[in-house]
Amino acid sequence: MYVMLQMMFFLTMYPVVFILYFVMRSAGHGKNGMYFGVHMKAEWTEDAGIKEIAAAYDRELKKMMIIFALIPLITFVIPYFSISFSIWMMWLLMVIFVLMVPYARGNSRIKARKREMNWGKAGSGMSYTEIKSAGKVRCVKPGPFLLPIVLGGIAAAAGMYHFTRSGLPEFGILIITFAVLTGVIFWLAVWMDRQKVEVISSESEVNLNYARARKNLWKNMWLILAWLNTVFMVIVMAAIEMDRMSVIMWGGAVYTLATLALMYYVWRRVLKVEQRYGGQRDLPVEDDEDNWLWGMLYYNKNDRHVMVSRRVGIGTTMNLATPFGMGFTLFGAACLAVIPLMCVWLIMEEFTPLRLAVVGDTLTATHIKVEYEIPVTDIREIALIDERPRWSKVSGTGMDNLCKGTFHIRNEGRCEVFLNPQNDIFLQIGTEEGMYYMSAADDEETRQIYEQIAAGGR
Repeated sequence: MYVMLQMMFFLTMYPVVFILYFVMRSAGHGKNGMYFGVHMKAEWTEDAGIKEIAAAYDRELKKMMIIFALIPLITFVIPYFSISFSIWMMWLLMVIFVLMVPYARGNSRIKARKREMNWGKAGSGMSYTEIKSAGKVRCVKPGPFLLPIVLGGIAAAAGMYHFTRSGLPEFGILIITFAVLTGVIFWLAVWMDRQKVEVISSESEVNLNYARARKNLWKNMWLILAWLNTVFMVIVMAAIEMDRMSVIMWGGAVYTLATLALMYYVWRRVLKVEQRYGGQRDLPVEDDEDNWLWGMLYYNKNDRHVMVSRRVGIGTTMNLATPFGMGFTLFGAACLAVIPLMCVWLIMEEFTPLRLAVVGDTLTATHIKVEYEIPVTDIREIALIDERPRWSKVSGTGMDNLCKGTFHIRNEGRCEVFLNPQNDIFLQIGTEEGMYYMSAADDEETRQIYEQIAAGGR
């Protein structure tokens, strides 16, 4: 299981560093008359100081990419899931944020060079919005999204009914979540389709074609994501029914890779659209660098739009000066802050030994906290077994050295599990409330507890 998870992490996360590298490298070499998110005229970019800033940026970015490409390789020699998982998660956070540092530094240096050379004045914050033609372009229609939404809804309803009857409502809720996600994807597509349209030309026909080309790309991306999500939901349902959790893991890896590949493809296509219309930009560009923090975060109280075009990467970003933009950003920051805490919790889970003991008339199972308390008088049967049933996790923890929580045994139903899978013997305990499978920290202690309870006539 650990090897499978390690390979899944490698396949789904490792490409991120290279994708971000190429995106960030492109962002530092001029896009729509901007260098590092700063408006620049063509003649300014020939300045030796500007060229040195770009060259230094390339060198720094390349060094970081090489370092980040090497770090995950150490996880292949670490035998502990929690440590490996923590390295991957912290690595991912560092890749996302640290690779932005050279860009932010380049943005500051470009601004300083503009002030030094007296090239224009930053801070006007003006922008143009097409309201007659391009501003009304709508590419997202309900029709193409209706089929994946309906199919997903039917599959989710059938899955919820089936898994609830099978005593596995948690899996039914999981399937419902996938169906809701397809609907959310459609909502995001509609929402982004109605956001501010960038104006590049004094001719409405040029703006119309430019807006349609960009919005069609995003519409197609959202539609493919809706189908990917629906197909993956059906695969998850089939895998649960066949008790093939590995299919879910590998299917998730393929799902993630397909999403990354789709985003990379859209990025390349957007760049081609920009190149195609680059020669048709004839409107004066107003400097608004003061509204862009480090060239990446947009904060403009005078702009009522929630979404604006990014200056690095593709797509749109939020205006942090709007209540929705600030609220969503704070929510995202809170989610990211949870990741280190989750890593600490996983390390505690894996390295805290299981404690199983008979205290008074109660069998107590403790791992970080008290997990189970079973009165000895409630135990109807107890057996010492040397082979675990084939089960799938419903909720709880499933590591190579720890299985804890609620599991499901095919054709038998639920059971509560508290054991180390690496042990050789386990306790099978039957009570009125259900079946338990348990072990102590080692086999000798497990046998002692069995003999202690069995000696009481059970």
